[in-house]
Amino acid sequence: MSLEEWELNVQVENLVDFTSLAHHGCNIRRFYEAQDLISYFDMLNVPTYMNLVRHFWIRAHVYDRQAAKLEEHEKVLIDPTLEGKTREEMSLESFTCTEIRSSITGIPVFISERVISWVIRRASEGRFVSGLDDNNN
Repeated sequence: MSLEEWELNVQVENLVDFTSLAHHGCNIRRFYEAQDLISYFDMLNVPTYMNLVRHFWIRAHVYDRQAAKLEEHEKVLIDPTLEGKTREEMSLESFTCTEIRSSITGIPVFISERVISWVIRRASEGRFVSGLDDNNN
């Protein structure tokens, strides 16, 4: 499937409104407060630059272990003497984790779990808090 940049619809107006949800009997704010994630939702309330979002997503692809292996295979097809060499010996960066890769105005952008954790100022591992059951509305 091929999409053009102008065909993407960026939805920016459906933010989580904890007050409205609580008013209608769905008080979930405490779950996110317990995980220190309220600042993440506050971050969602800033302006969205739709042209940059479109530019990024139309060019985005997932770079995972399979993509890294394909990259190595393509290098070997171009230069068979690289067979059996490490990624570094092939002049490739070492594979560290799965990333979403794209570019914005020609600048490469890589997003990984580590980057998302840094942006929302949270550890990448999960957190369990007891005592937050549904009966405590």
